[in-house]
Amino acid sequence: MMSMQYLLLLVLLSLLLVGEANADGDERSAILALMDQAFAAVGSGNPDDARATQLPEGTSLSFRPRSGGTPGELEMRISTNEALVASGSGDDHKYFEQWIGDPTVIIRGPVAVVWGEYEFWIDDEFSHCGIDSVQLAKVDGNWKIANWMWTVEKEDCRPSD
Repeated sequence: MMSMQYLLLLVLLSLLLVGEANADGDERSAILALMDQAFAAVGSGNPDDARATQLPEGTSLSFRPRSGGTPGELEMRISTNEALVASGSGDDHKYFEQWIGDPTVIIRGPVAVVWGEYEFWIDDEFSHCGIDSVQLAKVDGNWKIANWMWTVEKEDCRPSD
């Protein structure tokens, strides 16, 4: 009898969570659309495309293998979002970024987090993969990227779904 009560409790909690996820469906869609816009901005080469997706005073933080370092040693690079956009690529390469699988989106009021695996391509050739962890804020009714962290990994990348 006790296990039946636990099962019923588990079912009720699951229904509550599904209801909460459905309530945030429109917000989740808006956030993922913004992330698609941010990924497209990476490929456009137009700094104003990136500026349209983020707060300039937010931060961008990456972790990548240290050049010439020992295996597993990481280098951290940090800048404001605006400084990263202003530095731009300034080259003729074609950049492309996309999710690998379905990212996790957590929303509470005007704050959201997107966390997922991504892959990055340069000139139609695979460059690297990693994890994107993005904090967003709803400002004047629109979602904007506040802070963006990512890893740069060359190995153990799984193929796109």
